[in-house]
Amino acid sequence: MLKLAQTELFRDIDQDDIAKIMKCTRAVTKEYQPGQYIFREEDIPEFLYLILEGSVSMVKDFASGRQDILYLASTGDVFGEDFLKTGQRGYWFDAVAESKAVILLFPWRFFFEFCSNACGHHQQINRNMLEILSAKNFSMMKKLHILSSVTLREKICVWLLENMENGSVKLTMNREQLAAYLGVTRPSLSRELMRMQKEQLITVDKKQIRILDLDKLYV
Repeated sequence: MLKLAQTELFRDIDQDDIAKIMKCTRAVTKEYQPGQYIFREEDIPEFLYLILEGSVSMVKDFASGRQDILYLASTGDVFGEDFLKTGQRGYWFDAVAESKAVILLFPWRFFFEFCSNACGHHQQINRNMLEILSAKNFSMMKKLHILSSVTLREKICVWLLENMENGSVKLTMNREQLAAYLGVTRPSLSRELMRMQKEQLITVDKKQIRILDLDKLYV
């Protein structure tokens, strides 16, 4: 299981100060089973959630029954920050454990209630949180860019280009999750990926998608 000092939230904070933060906040660690809800959209936001082990999906249901995956969070990530002082009375979406997950529930009030000592570790964790918020906002902007694509082929190509490293994309989602993330059906996604393979643009296996013809992805 990931140690707190290894996470971005507690970056540059030593172990003694982490212990002080944990005592001050009374943060608790909980374990969730696959499919179990960490919170539902009608729950009142109280915590920042830090994943020490496992993965969690942020999902939103449509009236039709279709489910949209807003994003996936994995070991070391935080979630629930979307509702920091927004006045929102509920979460708006659900958080569901994708695998067995160990999660730290960290009270939001700690980020606003500086004590008279103005502790350096309190300032550092706030700086870390601002950097995390900035990175996640940028990630959501990239998703909006993908979803603004007109065709399914365009969505796949933009997603591949945004996530490519060394000529390939590591798959952190299964086919169903990726389809939900792109806002399409799984059969449509599978058919389009097969067409792209036949056209020798990509090769797909269970763990990655390898780019064969980069130039043709710029549709």
